[in-house]
Amino acid sequence: MLSKVKKRLVKWKGKHISLVGRVTLISYVLSVIPLYYLSLFKMSIFVSKEINRIQRDFLWGLGHQGRKIAWVSWDINFNPKKDGGLGIKDLLLFNKALLGKWV
Repeated sequence: MLSKVKKRLVKWKGKHISLVGRVTLISYVLSVIPLYYLSLFKMSIFVSKEINRIQRDFLWGLGHQGRKIAWVSWDINFNPKKDGGLGIKDLLLFNKALLGKWV
């Protein structure tokens, strides 16, 4: 699952995409790639932290130039847009919700 997310990021050049474009790519592409696995298996905390790190680095444009400024705490980004967040899914909570369907 991690390799699929990393492989998808190689094709995109984060420095050429606006912040809104990066948020859209994270919300609609990077969060959906592990959807099948999340609906069947419990995600480990290590995998969740690694995917969150990949998403965070892509969002704030971390790359060859070094560290950039993170304007907001990463936890705030999980809030819905109407509450001031960016609407990015928290994968651990999303995994619990998908597994809850089986119960």
